[in-house]
Amino acid sequence: MKSKTLIAALALTIVLAGAYAVNAMNFGGHSGFTGVMGSRILGLKTLIQLNLSDSQKSRILSIIEKYENDIESAKNNLREARHNIRAAMQAGEFNENAIRNAHRQAAPIKEELLVLGAKMKAEMKTVLTSEQLQLLEERKAERIERFRDRLDSRFENHKD
Repeated sequence: MKSKTLIAALALTIVLAGAYAVNAMNFGGHSGFTGVMGSRILGLKTLIQLNLSDSQKSRILSIIEKYENDIESAKNNLREARHNIRAAMQAGEFNENAIRNAHRQAAPIKEELLVLGAKMKAEMKTVLTSEQLQLLEERKAERIERFRDRLDSRFENHKD
């Protein structure tokens, strides 16, 4: 039984790490699963800090697997739509309609990706205890504060 639990925990870690890496490539290095969990699914560090039970790990892995194909498909579609936007913008001659049309095609794909992520996040939260949810909110607040600090320092560096 312990080996199955260990394998499930390792698989969950690999899935989350892979998802984070893919997201960084697809979304310009923004925080992992941007839009999929609001700011992140469960960062690996946070996941470890939550001290999930074996049952929770298994349930979260099942939730991830439930959405994995749809999210991957939406990401691929969004990547193609963004390529089309870039192509329209880099065309030799400015064509407002082409740019607008390319953007209109991308918008519902991004919307679907955000909705899928929100659904997955909501399901994952049902697996967590109230203490784990509180810790998750604390970590989220810390990430937001670090982001604001980085943003402030960037603006400070660009002042005349």
